[in-house]
Amino acid sequence: MLSEMQNQEIATEQAGKQMNAKAEKFQKSLEDNNINLFSTELIEDTLKSSVFRSRIEVKGQQLPAVIIIDESIFTIIRTQIVTGIDADKRADLLHCVNEMNEKFKIFKYYLAEDGTLLMDVCIPFVDETFDSNMIHLMVDVLVRHLDETYPRLMQKVWGV
Repeated sequence: MLSEMQNQEIATEQAGKQMNAKAEKFQKSLEDNNINLFSTELIEDTLKSSVFRSRIEVKGQQLPAVIIIDESIFTIIRTQIVTGIDADKRADLLHCVNEMNEKFKIFKYYLAEDGTLLMDVCIPFVDETFDSNMIHLMVDVLVRHLDETYPRLMQKVWGV
């Protein structure tokens, strides 16, 4: 959670930037439901991206997560599973990730060049159909999914 001072610093930094319509709806749902687990960053890009940052607890680990809402049709929930994967472990992990990508429709894993394993959930919404409840539901589904798959992934990372 952010302190009041951190929230004020973020608000000052964000002054003058405007959230896109879908992000405003999501922000309102967070406020209406008294959910204060996110920090928000407004990105100055052509899609007026808003990034909602938080952490997801999985098997005692705090995994960084973001919800990226912009003016495109896609809302992304991105979770950083692990960083610094040794080069000699990547081929086996990549094989595991490819199997999971075939098996799970909504979850897509990828291994970045720097050895970071990420997972995305992509939800299509136009402004008129945007539903904050669907994002909350997908975060819950994502947590249950990671509770099941995280141990297997970590076995590949640690080479156990």
